[in-house]
Amino acid sequence: MKRLCWLVIIVLCMCTEHAAARGADTCGSCVVPCKRASDEMFTVRLTGGRVDPLQGYTHIIRDTIRIGGELVQAYRCSALINGRCVDTLLLADHTESIVLGNTLGKTPPLYVPLRPVAEYNVVREPRPTTSFAEVGGMLAYGGSDSSVTPKIGFNGFYYGAEALVAPFGDLLGSNTALAVGGGVLMEGGRMRFPLLAHLRFSFSSADRVQRARYVPSACSFQCEPLRDTVAAPDGAVRRPGADSVDRSAILVRETVLEYPQHAPYVFVEGGPVLNGSFDGAGARPSINPDDYGQFVLGAGAGIPVLPWLHAQLAYRYARLNLRTPCVECQDVYQVNTNNVHAVVLRIFLHWGW
Repeated sequence: MKRLCWLVIIVLCMCTEHAAARGADTCGSCVVPCKRASDEMFTVRLTGGRVDPLQGYTHIIRDTIRIGGELVQAYRCSALINGRCVDTLLLADHTESIVLGNTLGKTPPLYVPLRPVAEYNVVREPRPTTSFAEVGGMLAYGGSDSSVTPKIGFNGFYYGAEALVAPFGDLLGSNTALAVGGGVLMEGGRMRFPLLAHLRFSFSSADRVQRARYVPSACSFQCEPLRDTVAAPDGAVRRPGADSVDRSAILVRETVLEYPQHAPYVFVEGGPVLNGSFDGAGARPSINPDDYGQFVLGAGAGIPVLPWLHAQLAYRYARLNLRTPCVECQDVYQVNTNNVHAVVLRIFLHWGW
């Protein structure tokens, strides 16, 4: 039992030492430029008579800092002190070099120049996804029955399914889309097919976002002379800057237009209504065929709950017909009309492009 306890203690001590050894590298992963096997830490020399930091560092990485709205290059130097990572951010224009191998004079110091990298501007303006396709279900609550005797309407819910396609892109602008579609409507046990034209205006506005990234990485520093610089991205324009630059990397400043994924929108829609196969469909034979006419009109608002799932709430007016026996006549039919005012809830699956 004693041996087992000692074995456990030894294993725990080894794990602790291993964790501590790993913890020493948590302040950074970049290799210090031109570092030799005997170099453990480095110091930094500044330009223009500025006071050099007294702190020694073990890691350095390229970074950026925003000063007065302008993004400028910087270096982030770090070291593990008393179990904590301590960072120092230095402007690239104020930094001259790092000094290696000056620990207790054991190794002759090596001065490694630090230079900023070339900068490039890239503007990306992706087109908004104004084209879309949607399919989903609808549930509506209709008001009182406005038809004549015999009543053909209902005081309650009706339901259906609809689909829309807007293939015209930004033909009407980046915020307006025109869609066409149709669906199936079930009311009073009768199946009807509304055809829809749908005009939508989105309150989406593009946000101009600025980002900066080092290519190929923020860990790239020039140690040996290089002939060629890193290739710039397509469409990039070089910014004016210093003639003497570090050729191992470049700084790409990207200006990107981003469109919100949850922008609300409003819409109007309408179209004729076709009949399914049920008794009383159509205008003839009846004593008033000229009164026949079916259509829907509506307006509402919607919001993307998720990029692929939209919820809409709308008002819809529907004029629906049915041929019924004329109560005041004999052996003839009349076109009976119900004017339906309804509140409609629609849930759509959405695909945008």
